[in-house]
Amino acid sequence: MKIALEAVKDNTVIYCRTGISFPSGSEEMLQPSEVIAAKLLPTIRARLSHELLVVHRMKQVRVAHALGITQAAVSHYNTKSRGLDDELIRRFPEIKGFCEDLARSIAGGLPQTEQVARIDEFTDGLMHTARFCDYHKKITDIDPNCAICFPSPPKP
Repeated sequence: MKIALEAVKDNTVIYCRTGISFPSGSEEMLQPSEVIAAKLLPTIRARLSHELLVVHRMKQVRVAHALGITQAAVSHYNTKSRGLDDELIRRFPEIKGFCEDLARSIAGGLPQTEQVARIDEFTDGLMHTARFCDYHKKITDIDPNCAICFPSPPKP
């Protein structure tokens, strides 16, 4: 499975799976931060939406406002038609606990700026693991022997 991005007229970036080849004959290679934006953040938002809707019994409109996303996005996350990547949840089981804790804080009134800081710190920590490196190599066209991020052995 590969990821591609496409800019649309309102400067929104859409990520989708693709097998499109580029003129050079190779598939697209994404930076690790693009993998975070395309795969990890939607999975975190889907988990947060679920926690806030089910556990904290918040309405979709309130969840959308709390997370800074649209009510339509919350609805898609709720029906699992978008966002949740089961492989990421398996590969990074700590996502579940992080989202449960963050949802509890959000339900208690945590400001969006603090949410952003916590999510950024969490995703940065995941991005600097061997598991993320392996995932990045799996979903993009990158040399399987790449050692740019980790010239010395990374954390597991």
